[in-house]
Amino acid sequence: MVRFPEEYDECERIIAPDGSYDDDAVAALDLDDGTLRELYESMVQARALEERGLSLQRQGEFHFWMECRGLEAAHVGPAAALGDRDWMNTEWRQYGAHIQRGRPLEDILLFWLRGYEEWDTETIDEMAPYERRLPHIVAVGTQVPQTAGLMWGRKLQGYDEVGLVSVGDGGASKGDFHAGLNFAGVLELPVVFLLLNNQWAISTPVDRQTAADTYAARAPGYGFDGVLVDGNDVLATYRATRRAVDRARDGEPTLIEALTYRRGAHSSSDADDYRSDQQLEPWRERDPIDRYETLLFDRGVLEGGDPAAIREAAERRAAEAAESALATAEEQSPEEVFDEVFANPPAYIDEQREELLALYERHGEAAFRW
Repeated sequence: MVRFPEEYDECERIIAPDGSYDDDAVAALDLDDGTLRELYESMVQARALEERGLSLQRQGEFHFWMECRGLEAAHVGPAAALGDRDWMNTEWRQYGAHIQRGRPLEDILLFWLRGYEEWDTETIDEMAPYERRLPHIVAVGTQVPQTAGLMWGRKLQGYDEVGLVSVGDGGASKGDFHAGLNFAGVLELPVVFLLLNNQWAISTPVDRQTAADTYAARAPGYGFDGVLVDGNDVLATYRATRRAVDRARDGEPTLIEALTYRRGAHSSSDADDYRSDQQLEPWRERDPIDRYETLLFDRGVLEGGDPAAIREAAERRAAEAAESALATAEEQSPEEVFDEVFANPPAYIDEQREELLALYERHGEAAFRW
């Protein structure tokens, strides 16, 4: 069951697939032209970075890369709705969300080169917006209870902060999803749950994951509201998240389901042979960047050659960031794979480290390439 076209037409939206839009709804957002343009630039930059990263993976520079083509509006809009002191915890393909929050492109690429991120908890209250996040989450669904726990702690400490956590439809099939939403509902935590329904958990479609009409319909069972929004409409995702953030500050969580579609493969390791061109084509026609571009031209925010110039600048920045990241990434030793697993490693972690080092000494690095 692919949630299109019937369910798609029931989503909250501001910009229609053909680029027409609700003028009153746009005005009500009270966003100036600079902010409207910034949302566009963030989406274009995310796509340029995705394309650069995939190219580098194909060249052997990265072992692995995640694609986000077609999901940009579901990443950028929600990130823009957060305050500077709010938290954002994403799954691993949300380049646009981090870009919108000001995270350097080089830093995003270094995650894929080094496999971990560094942040200083001693200066937590002075963090820049892009630093106020947990690392990219690779383990599916674990970020949901982690964010609920983080915001419980911040609430107990008296901070007026909101945590936005995103998860894919595959992550919503995990027990972590239930635990996090139940925890937030019971304790009235300042959390916004953003479920990115891109309709495939790798090769598993949504009808093999849930019998519910929508994921948003699950929310009342946890004691709060669920919202179904057009995930290819950056202004609609912004509006839905901004409303949810306001509610969260009053201790009322929200589950936002952003209905979209992953047009690229799940990752660079995905053969992506489980979908037909007929399934992809309708979503190419609903491209979030093209749709938003139409609105910006109509409102005079973009003119003439602006889109081409913005794309060229985005591609140039992505290329420069890649060059810098590749030049500065340090070679890591095999034993470092264990360093970021536990703050206080149990004994078996040290045993595994010693076992791996012994294997390297006996067989050499070539034996571990695959």
